[in-house]
Amino acid sequence: MSTPEIANISELHERYDALFFDSFGVLVDGVEALPGAIELVDHMNSENTNYFIVTNDASVSIRSRANKFASQGLNIPTKRIVNSGSLITDYIAAKNLKGAPALVLGTDDVRDYTTAGGAILVDIKSEQEPDLVVVGHSNPYDWESTLEYLLNLLGRRFRSGNPIKLILPNPDFIYPNGLNKFSFGAASFVNLLEQALLRLHGSHDELTAIKLGKPYQPIFKLALLRAKTSNAVMIGDQLETDILGANQMSLDSAVVTTGINRKSSAEDFKEVSKDQTPRYILRSLI
Repeated sequence: MSTPEIANISELHERYDALFFDSFGVLVDGVEALPGAIELVDHMNSENTNYFIVTNDASVSIRSRANKFASQGLNIPTKRIVNSGSLITDYIAAKNLKGAPALVLGTDDVRDYTTAGGAILVDIKSEQEPDLVVVGHSNPYDWESTLEYLLNLLGRRFRSGNPIKLILPNPDFIYPNGLNKFSFGAASFVNLLEQALLRLHGSHDELTAIKLGKPYQPIFKLALLRAKTSNAVMIGDQLETDILGANQMSLDSAVVTTGINRKSSAEDFKEVSKDQTPRYILRSLI
């Protein structure tokens, strides 16, 4: 990939048939809309731009996310939102897991995505063990006890030849949670679990989480299907998810400097691997 070029949003609009935006770090800082985001969304709506919010957020329903955007001044219709949470439902249905007992860590909306696919919810304290574990977050449990429970459960079931499917809808390690504030995502804790299982049992696909959001293909495939074009550009703030995922799908990518990423010039990317180097640097949404 060539050295990234500085671009503005109007240039991207002219070059591509669809614009894909990450949400946290691009349009919002986790609490409020970022500079230029409200004006950009209003302009795209008035021009009937083919745009989509492609977000790893699996913690809330698409309707709830649209309502949250509205409270932040962003008029984004539900039809414009593609999230990793809905992929939980798709995965369960595609893998014929209807009726499978599922332990869901996270919000009620994550549980709803799981049951919509036909899985049956069980609790950590239930006598019935799960065949499926969906990690949206630790709620309502604390991380330490939850990770210890999963470490022993997944290890025992793997040794018995009946491994549990571990699903991670949101692969973000960290995410913006306010102006210059950040929080750990569920992926950081799943990574600890995977590393522990690797040390105990060696490398096995059955002991690695099935990841649905960026940088993995399922969410990009869904976004492209919705956009009805392959001439799209992914605009994001994380090199390891937004940019890497787009590059692996042979999509052009643009990185902003308002979220996780702080690299703002071509020179800054000299030591960055090719697969995490964007085609464009977008310094603002204006």
